[in-house]
Amino acid sequence: MVLKIMCFTSPTCSWCPYIKDVLKRIVAQTEHLELEIIDITKDIDKAEEYDVIALPTIILPNNQRIIGAADEAFIQEQLDFFLDFG
Repeated sequence: MVLKIMCFTSPTCSWCPYIKDVLKRIVAQTEHLELEIIDITKDIDKAEEYDVIALPTIILPNNQRIIGAADEAFIQEQLDFFLDFG
């Protein structure tokens, strides 16, 4: 089973490049994760659909969110929960 996570970003967000790099690194090491990065300046409809109000926003498989800057260990811990029980 592949679990999809989404990351909403913007070119003007100072934390977004860091979060995207962290997520790409984690996903590259895990065969059961799929990452979709959504630039809200190009897909505002999707951001509205998911009620994104701050950036970066990571949406996990159960619609849980990680909003703003988070360190790699925390993100990995949250994703491990889904990999262990998904």
